Amino acid sequence: MSAKIAGELMTQRRFLPLLLAQCLGSLNDNLFRYGLVTMVTYSGLSLFGLERDFLVPIAASMITLPIFLFSAIAGRLADKYDRTCIMRVTKQIEIWIMLLAALALFLRQPLLLLPTLFLMGTQSAFFTPAKNSALPSLMAPHELVPANALLSGFLNVSILLGVALGTWLAVVPLGPEVIGGGLVVIAIFGWISARQLPRVEAANRDLPVTFNFIAETFRVLGYALKAPEVLRPLLGAAWFWMLAASIITLMPVFTASVLGADATVVLLFSALFTIGAAVGALLCGALSGKGDALAFSIAGAIGLVIFTTDVALATWSNPIVPAGAPLIGAGAFFADPSNWRLLADLGFAAVSAGLFVVPLQAMAQRRAAPEMRGRLLAAGGIMNAATATLGQFTLAFIALGHLPIQTAFLLIASGSLLAAAIIGWRLALRRKPASAPS
Repeated sequence: MSAKIAGELMTQRRFLPLLLAQCLGSLNDNLFRYGLVTMVTYSGLSLFGLERDFLVPIAASMITLPIFLFSAIAGRLADKYDRTCIMRVTKQIEIWIMLLAALALFLRQPLLLLPTLFLMGTQSAFFTPAKNSALPSLMAPHELVPANALLSGFLNVSILLGVALGTWLAVVPLGPEVIGGGLVVIAIFGWISARQLPRVEAANRDLPVTFNFIAETFRVLGYALKAPEVLRPLLGAAWFWMLAASIITLMPVFTASVLGADATVVLLFSALFTIGAAVGALLCGALSGKGDALAFSIAGAIGLVIFTTDVALATWSNPIVPAGAPLIGAGAFFADPSNWRLLADLGFAAVSAGLFVVPLQAMAQRRAAPEMRGRLLAAGGIMNAATATLGQFTLAFIALGHLPIQTAFLLIASGSLLAAAIIGWRLALRRKPASAPS
């Protein structure tokens, strides 16, 4: 049933332009961000003399910080105005931001790169609440899990393309210039896609507008605390984004210093993780019924426990490769059968992550009241940004504590075990029959 629904959605104007707009925006974010990370890790790009263990998470956080700061205001705007109109405006602004990014890359100017990342995060902060709150208005209730599965699955495909192109182009002649031109072209197509979406009537036109982002952030989080039925799936999704941010930030340094491998292996791991997450999301959408599919979240969390633990165990005894030492490529890495276990672990961990997050996203959207949906889902965006930022600094925390990089995978496994226990407990409470009154 769900697979049929997903196929039908791919042909409809109320969904396909939204999918394209989201994926093209994500492609741009990751093309620029991962290109920059690769330039820092492998091409000697530096800023303020910072070591790569600290510069990489700082660069990544320049995207998540504005999401944390401005999502509350964006959620209020999404409740007050036409949500598809907001998406169109933000996609138009993205074009100008990408022009600035292209200029920074053409000039090889690090001081322009970080502000550009911040502006990209700001644009995402206003686009995402409008997209998430518009989805339940554009979809029927039974379409939400398949729709979120498609959005999540293809989002991971776009991340993969961005990571692949950014990693490859950052280290080839004239690659940064090609990245810059591509950013602008992709942004234009994203804006054209957003313009095709049907209008969504404002849910609360009388809502006053405020630009006090600090007060509004606390106010929006307060709304979420008063709606525990929405808060619980939002917290689960926030855990997923911390996990994803941790792995993306860890991978270049883990690959170089623990495995002694170059950027081609980073690309391989990134492909495994993003394809696996897409497969997990699409499986959830295809196999779920009309319910909330929480059993898939439990299965995903258990899978994360098993496979991330094994990543740590498989590499714990590896000696640290010193900076500047020769690194092996993907061919040599594949030729060693001992590395196949690691490839399987990362692939299955990614499938597990995809299974975990989709039901939670759909549940939060379905449970949020229409007139409050933008602000409640914006609270989720704030939590996602906070946890993603924490995940991005996992590498820095480990470096400060002089701990093995593999410790990060054990932390992911521990958090996943806790998530599985909580979701299982909530599911058991739901299925427990109510006791008869005495």
